Amino acid sequence: MSEVTIYDSSKKKVGSFSLPEKFEKYVNIGTIYQTVLANQTNLRQGNAKVKTRHEVSGSTKKIYRQKGTGGARHGDRKAPLFVGGGQAFGPKPKDYDVRVPQKIRKNALRAAIIDRNKQEKFWVLDEIKIKEPKTKKALEIFNNFGISNALVILTGSNDPVERSIRNLKNFSVRRVDEVSVRDILRHEHLVLTKDSYEKILERV
Repeated sequence: MSEVTIYDSSKKKVGSFSLPEKFEKYVNIGTIYQTVLANQTNLRQGNAKVKTRHEVSGSTKKIYRQKGTGGARHGDRKAPLFVGGGQAFGPKPKDYDVRVPQKIRKNALRAAIIDRNKQEKFWVLDEIKIKEPKTKKALEIFNNFGISNALVILTGSNDPVERSIRNLKNFSVRRVDEVSVRDILRHEHLVLTKDSYEKILERV
């Protein structure tokens, strides 16, 4: 089992814990790929659309008689080969929604956390105390750990902390119930409070 150290804001060790055996058991790194791919696919709007000859506004009158002109046969000017006509075989609205089983999503989240822990880029703080929104204060805390790029996970609404961190370049703040594997992979470090770690355990 992996040992994880709990620090205070000045990087002083205040405790430690081991990741539960079940947390690391049956973890499949391939589930990360499945989950992120589905997440990226679900971002597609799928609303690209063009008009066919039947949807373009205009007259349906035959442009000239069928025979005797020496030219090819044509119907109305809304045919695809005419300027201003409809488009043949163009894109239509499509639903790209992909559903990933809950077990795979949980496995992927565990795998992402374990991966950051193995890289020694997984940090647990006893708490992040910022009474008033101060970007400088948040920067001081992360400088103590040598962190310049991180995802910070909080348990709930903590306005001073969120507002202090969100102005930092390469930092993001998420709450436990909204964090995704994609969020974790987009950042070099993963930072949790002791409370948010316990909530993550419940979630996965």
